[in-house]
Amino acid sequence: MKFLLTFLFSASVLFAQNNVTLLSNLNPYPSAGYNDIWGYVDGSGNEYALLGVQTGTSIINVTVPTNPVQVAFIPGPNSTWRDIKVHSTYAYIITEGTGTGRGLQIVDLSQLPITATLVNTIETWFTRAHNIFIDNGFAYVIGTNNGGGMHILDLSNPVNPTRTFYYTGSDYIHDVYVWNDTVVAAADDSYDLISVSNKFSPQLLSVSLILPGIYAHSGWMTEDKRYFIGTEEFNVRDITVWDLSDRSSWNLVVPTWQNPGSTSYVHNLFILGDYAHISYYTSGYVVIDISDPTNPQLAGQYDTYPQNNGGTYNGAWGCYPYLPSGNTLISDIQTGLYVLKFNGTIPVELTSFTAEVSNATVTLNWGTSSEKNNQGFEVQRKNESDYYTIGFVEGNGTTTEISDYSFIDKNLQSGTYHYRLKQVDFDGSTSLSEEVMVEIANPVSFVLNQNYPNPFNPSTNIKFSIPSSGFVNLSVYNLVGEKVSEIVNEILPEGEYNMIFDASNLASGIYIAKLYADNYNQSIKMTLLK
Repeated sequence: MKFLLTFLFSASVLFAQNNVTLLSNLNPYPSAGYNDIWGYVDGSGNEYALLGVQTGTSIINVTVPTNPVQVAFIPGPNSTWRDIKVHSTYAYIITEGTGTGRGLQIVDLSQLPITATLVNTIETWFTRAHNIFIDNGFAYVIGTNNGGGMHILDLSNPVNPTRTFYYTGSDYIHDVYVWNDTVVAAADDSYDLISVSNKFSPQLLSVSLILPGIYAHSGWMTEDKRYFIGTEEFNVRDITVWDLSDRSSWNLVVPTWQNPGSTSYVHNLFILGDYAHISYYTSGYVVIDISDPTNPQLAGQYDTYPQNNGGTYNGAWGCYPYLPSGNTLISDIQTGLYVLKFNGTIPVELTSFTAEVSNATVTLNWGTSSEKNNQGFEVQRKNESDYYTIGFVEGNGTTTEISDYSFIDKNLQSGTYHYRLKQVDFDGSTSLSEEVMVEIANPVSFVLNQNYPNPFNPSTNIKFSIPSSGFVNLSVYNLVGEKVSEIVNEILPEGEYNMIFDASNLASGIYIAKLYADNYNQSIKMTLLK
C-alpha cells in the first residue's frame, strides 16, 4: 500500500521558519501516532525514511523530498516506543511492546524501492528493548527487560546475529553512542565511558558527575571525538557539554544550554559537522552551531508542533540529518514525517590540492576533512583572462572523516595551465577552495615516424612515441600481408622509442611497418635495396 503526500502548503511555495525550509510532511497513520526515525540509502542512491509508528515501521521513499511515498510497512507490537537502526541492507527494529513481533525484528531492505521484507524476529536474549545502536558490524541493544543492561550482538551473519556479551556494569542504560571500541552510555544518573575493544569483556573506564535533578538520557560525540553533548529530557539543564580529551575523567564545560524562549523538553541530538541537529519535542526541529562546543548558538528551527512550546511530551520525537541530499528527517509524535532543509552550510575543509603531469594529461587530486554535506566540486581551468568550468565531481555524502577525489584533464598542448577548485553546496552556492598551476612542455603524442635511412640496406631506425603506458606491438609485413618480423610486443611506459630493424635475411622490396598501441595504429612504407 502506498500513501501519497498530502501537501500542507501551496505546491509552488516551500514554507520556511528560522533558517529551515519545509519540503514535505506525510502523516499516513494519524490515529496511531509515531516515535523514532532513521534513514537509509539504497545502491541506486534512493533515500528512505524508516519511520516508527506505534503499530509498526513505515518505510518511505523520500528521494523526491517534496513527494514522499510509503513503499512498505512492517507490523510490530503496539508500543509508544520503537527504535530503528541500519546495517548493510538490513534494518534492525526494537520496541517496548509485548505483542506479536516483540524482541529484535530484522528487515531486508535489498528489494527497495519495490518493497521490504521481515526476515527474522529474535527473542533469544530479550523481548523488550528501549534503544539500539550499530557500529562497525556490532549492534548494542539497551534498556532491555530483565536488567536494562547492554547486549552486544555480532552482525557478521546479519539475519542471525550472535551475542558476544551482556554488560550490566552500569545502572539502567537508556541510550548509547558508540565509535570504534568505545561506548558512552546514558546510564540513568550518569554518563559512563565503557571500553568494548574486547567484545567479550567490556570494561568501565570512567563515570561523569551526577548532576542534581537531571536524567542522563542520550547524546552524541563531536566529530573530533573530544566533546560529548548530552540531553536530559526533563527541562532542568536540557543540554550539557563534556570535555573527554582525558578519557579517565569528565570535564563539564557547558553546565546547561536551553532553547531560548522555550520551556519544551529536549529529546534526541545528532551531530554533523559543526551543527547539532535536535528533536526538541514541542519546539520541533532545532539546530545549534557547535563550531565552538563550549559556546553553543541557536542556528535554526522548524516547529513541527506549533500549538505551544511548553513542557509536554508532544511534537518532534526523532531526527536523522545524515542523508546524502543534506535533507533532515524528523518524526513528530502527532503528525508523522517531516522532510526539512537546514539552510546553513556545513563547511568542508580542503586538506590538499595537487596536480600530477604526465605528457598531455593533468591529474588533479584533492582531499577534504569533515566530508559530510557537500554536493560536489567544480573544476575550472583558466583561459587568457578568466576561469571556466571543465568538469564536476560529485561529493560522496558519506560520514567518513577524510574523502579523496581526483579529476583528469587530457589531450593538452604545451603551455602553462591554471586550475581552480570550487566547493558546490546543496543550496547551489559555491565557495573558492584553492588554485594550482602546472606546466606542460612538449607533450608526447602517438607518432610512428618514417624510418631512417630509407631506402636502407640492411638495417634502418624506426622511431615512435606513445602518450601513455600500455601494450605496444610494432611489426613488419610484406606486400601480401605476411608478417616477416615482430620488433616490439610488450607493455611499454609512455615515451619516445628508437628501434633497429635488421632485414639481412629479407629480399629487396617494399615492406610495411605497423604500430599498434591502445586505440591507436599507424603504418609506414619502407624500401629495402640490396
